[in-house]
Amino acid sequence: MQITLFAAISQNGFIADETGNGNFSSPEDKKNLRSFLNSKACDCFICGRKTAEEFQDKLTSKPLLILTHEKKENTDNKIYFSTLPELNRILETKHLTSPTLLGGAETYSFFLEHGYVDRIVLTTESIRFNGGKNFEFNRFKNDFSLKKISKLSEKTTVSFYQRKKPR
Repeated sequence: MQITLFAAISQNGFIADETGNGNFSSPEDKKNLRSFLNSKACDCFICGRKTAEEFQDKLTSKPLLILTHEKKENTDNKIYFSTLPELNRILETKHLTSPTLLGGAETYSFFLEHGYVDRIVLTTESIRFNGGKNFEFNRFKNDFSLKKISKLSEKTTVSFYQRKKPR
């Protein structure tokens, strides 16, 4: 299993502004993300409860696995979990091997702290926020190697990282 984390950040490292708005990525980034999510490189989506509630109408093409402390009833496409062993059982039972982690900040930290992220696709937009939700990638940067940087547009770059040591 290879978990790929996708995130868009501001130039100063925020994934959302002071009001919690994380919808600031460029049209090029959105196209790049949609292309990846619709590819065979992604067979399910993982996100926290807040992100799932915000984007659930757009994340319907593949199973949506939602990290939450509140127990909820699973539906056809939404599967809730609260621990990593629980997630592992879901992935194994459903034969899912290429999950994509879509956020938010607490969910990113949870997976990174437990060494569950294999690849990171990090889009940097040329916008700065005075505050907000920080991605805090620098805490984990030593665990990853930068493999490639691509320009999506004049104001948008994408960096591709790979975990140095397999889990």
